[in-house]
Amino acid sequence: MVVTIPTPPTPPQGSAGARSLQLVVATHPPHIDESPLGRQVPGHAPGGRETPAVTTTTTLVHRPYDGPEEWWRHALVYEIPSPAMGAAELDRTDPIIEHALYLGMDAVLIRPSLLDVDTEMDSIRRFIDKAGEQGLRTIVRISGALGPITGPYAKQTTGFVTGLEQAADDLLRRSETYLQAGAAGIDLGTIVPPQLTSGIRLDRLSTYCAMLHGQLAEYVDEGIIGADVTADYPESLRHHLQDDWVHHLRDDCLTLTRWNAESLTSHLTRSLDEHDRFGAPPTWRFLPPHILSEHLDPGDGQRWYSVDHEERLRRGLALQAMMLALPGSLYLRQGDEIALTDSDKPTAPLELADMVAEHTQVQSSQFGSPTATVRHAAHVRHEYNLACAPLAFVTGLEWCPPQTLAFLVRGVLVVVNTSDSPVTLPAEAKVLLSSQPLRQDEGRLLVPPATTTWLEATTVA
Repeated sequence: MVVTIPTPPTPPQGSAGARSLQLVVATHPPHIDESPLGRQVPGHAPGGRETPAVTTTTTLVHRPYDGPEEWWRHALVYEIPSPAMGAAELDRTDPIIEHALYLGMDAVLIRPSLLDVDTEMDSIRRFIDKAGEQGLRTIVRISGALGPITGPYAKQTTGFVTGLEQAADDLLRRSETYLQAGAAGIDLGTIVPPQLTSGIRLDRLSTYCAMLHGQLAEYVDEGIIGADVTADYPESLRHHLQDDWVHHLRDDCLTLTRWNAESLTSHLTRSLDEHDRFGAPPTWRFLPPHILSEHLDPGDGQRWYSVDHEERLRRGLALQAMMLALPGSLYLRQGDEIALTDSDKPTAPLELADMVAEHTQVQSSQFGSPTATVRHAAHVRHEYNLACAPLAFVTGLEWCPPQTLAFLVRGVLVVVNTSDSPVTLPAEAKVLLSSQPLRQDEGRLLVPPATTTWLEATTVA
C-alpha cells in the first residue's frame, strides 16, 4: 500500500513547493510497519567516483485518529502543578492567563487545593470565566501524588490529597462544584498504582471514574478526565484507558527514557501503541508533575537527566521541542517554557508566575530563546496540523547518523541529535525551528549535540 503524506498548506514563512513524500507500508502488522521510503541507486559523483546505494527506511508507528475531532484530542495545556492555590491566588492570576495565551495554549490546568468549595467558589468562577472569554478552557485537578511513583522513592509518596482536599466522596463533591462553575475537565493527578500501596483498588477507582463521567455528561460538553500514570506498570495504564476512559492519560515515558535514539524510539513507540489500541489520544509531558529534585530522583542514574546541570538543561530543551512536534495533546509545566529547572522554581504559583513573566520579557525578543521556541512551535504545530498527523521513524538518511533520532510528522522531519557530534544538514535544508542555535561550516548548517531541529521534510528527503 502507498500512503502519500502531502505537505501542509504553505505556512507564513514560505514553502519549498507542492512536493510530497511517499511512505510505502505493509498492511500487517497493524501498529508497526517497516519498508523502504525510497532508494538512492548507485551512480557516479563528479570525478568518476561511484556513490554507494542508500536505503531510507520508515517505521510507521502511529496513524491519525479518524473519528470526531474533539478539542481535547489536540490540546496544548499550560499546567500549574503547585497545589498551593486558594481564593487569594485565584484572584491574582491574570498574568498566568495572559502568558498561556501568549504561548498559544488551549487550556490551563490548576489545582486549587486551598480553596474552600463551600464559601469561596466565586474566585474560581471568575478565573474560569476570565480564561473562557480569552478562548482558554480550564481543567481543575482535585488530587494526585506529590512525588515520584517510580524508582527507589516510590513508596514514600503514596499520599494523593493535600490542602483542603479529602479522599473518597469529598473529591466527587469538589469535582461537581468545579464543573458547575464551568470547568472543562477534572484531573486526578498522579494515580498511585495498586502495586505500591494496599490503599489503592482499581475497581473502586473505576467506580469513581464512572461517577465523574456522569458529572461531565450533566454539566459540560466535551468534558474530560485527565490523570498521570507510570509506564512501569502497564497493566494499570491499560485499565485506566480501557475501563476508566481517561481522556488525557499521561504516562512518564519521556521521563524514563535514556539519552539515545534507541531508548527514545522504544519509549515513544510503546506509549503510542498503548494509547492507539484504545482510540485514546497520545498525551505527553516530558517531566513529571512533581518537582524533580536530587533527593527524590526516581531514576537509576542512566535517565536523560542524570547529567550535570548545563547538559541537563540542553537535553530538557531538546526533549521539550521534540514533544511539541508529537501527535496528540501535551502538557507544558509552568516554568519549563523559560528553561527553569525544578530546583530553581518557587513553590508558590504566583511567585513563579512573576519569575516567568520577567524571563519571558527578556526572552521574547531573543530569536531561538526557550520562550520564543515554544511559542513558535505552537504556531508551526497548528499550521502543519501536527497534533492530528501520522508519525513514522526514519532511518538510513545519508546525512543523518544512526545515533541520531529522526521521525516524520506530516510535512515536518524532526531530528533529535542524541550523538556526541554535530549533524551536518543538507545544503537545501529549510529549518523551521531549533532548540539551540545552529552553527555554520562552509555554508552548511550544523545541529549541535543535545539539540532538536524541525525541518521541512521536502527539503531534506
